[in-house]
Amino acid sequence: MTAATKIANPREIAQNAMALITDLNLQPTPQVFHVFYAYLADEISELSQIIRVLVRNTQDLNEETVYRLYHKYFGLSAVDRQLTAGVAGLQAAVERVEDAVDEVLRETEDFCGHLGDAATRFEDEEISIEEVRGITTSLVNTTNSTRQRCVDFQGSLQQYHGEVRRVRNELELVRRDALTDTLTGIANRKMFDASLREAVTNSMETGEPLTLLMIDIDRFKHFNDNYGHRAGDGVLKEVARVLVNSTKGADTVARYGGEEFSIILPDTTPENAEKLAEKLRQNVSSRRIRNKKTGKDFGQLTVSIGLSGLKLGENILEFIDRADEALYRAKQAGRNTCIRLD
Repeated sequence: MTAATKIANPREIAQNAMALITDLNLQPTPQVFHVFYAYLADEISELSQIIRVLVRNTQDLNEETVYRLYHKYFGLSAVDRQLTAGVAGLQAAVERVEDAVDEVLRETEDFCGHLGDAATRFEDEEISIEEVRGITTSLVNTTNSTRQRCVDFQGSLQQYHGEVRRVRNELELVRRDALTDTLTGIANRKMFDASLREAVTNSMETGEPLTLLMIDIDRFKHFNDNYGHRAGDGVLKEVARVLVNSTKGADTVARYGGEEFSIILPDTTPENAEKLAEKLRQNVSSRRIRNKKTGKDFGQLTVSIGLSGLKLGENILEFIDRADEALYRAKQAGRNTCIRLD
C-alpha cells in the first residue's frame, strides 16, 4: 500500500494503516498510527516521500525512526502551529458571532423605532383609515423581516457553536498529545508535574491521603546494551502497559524519565499503596520479553519501587525526594522489591 493509492474513506485509511504497521512489525502506538495514517492519506507530501523510501528499505524502518518523523512533523513545532491555528479559528468564530449579534441589535433597534413611530401616529385623533392601513402594513412587513432575521440568527449561532466545539476538540487533542509520552502513550513528565501539583493542592484542602510511587526498571541499561534499543523500547512499553492495567481511573501513571515511572495515587493511604506496589512488582515480574521475529527469550522483567505518603505541610519537592529515597533503598536492597518511607 502506498500513499499514491488515494483512499478517500477515513475508515479505510485507518484499516490500511493498521495493516501496514502490522506488516512492518511495528507497535501500533498512537504516534506510529498517526504517522502512517498521514502517509496513506498523503497529508504531507514530504513525509509521504520519506515513508515510501523507508517502506522499500525495511531494515531502516523501526519505531525509533518513526518517532523521529512524528516529532518532526507532528511534534512541538507542529503543536505550536496547531494551537495558533486553533486560537485563530476560535477568534474568527467569536468575531462572526459578534458581527451577527451587532446586526440583530441594529435591526431590533430599527424595529423598536418603527413601533415607536407607529404608536405616535396612532395617537393622532385625525388619522385616516388609509393611514392606519399603511402603518399596519408597514408594521407587518417589518415584523416579518425581523422574525426572519431572528430565525437566520439562530441558525448562525448553531453553526458558530459547532465551529467552536470542533476547534475546542481539536485543541484538546493537541493538548493531550503534548502531555503524552510518545513511546509508551502514558502521561509524560510535564503531565506528571501538573497532576502532582493538583493532587497535592487537593490533598491539603480536603485532608484526603495522597501517595506517590517511584518505579525503576531493574538493570535496564544492561538490557539495552545486550539486546539493543528497540528491545529496550519494548520493555518500556510493556512495563507501562502493566502499570496502567494494574491501577484505577483516578490514578496517574507517568513516565518520569528514562526507565523510571511514577504513579500518583490520590485518596490512597501509604498502607494501601504498599499493597498496590507489591501487586505491581509481581505483575511485572511475571512478564518475559521475547523477540517477535525470532522468539528469543530476553529474560524476566523486574522493577524496584519506592513509595511515600504526603505529610502535612510538606512541599512537592520534599514529597518527591522521599519517594525517590525509598526507590534508592529498594535498589540497594537487591532490586525487585518495594520500600516504603514514611
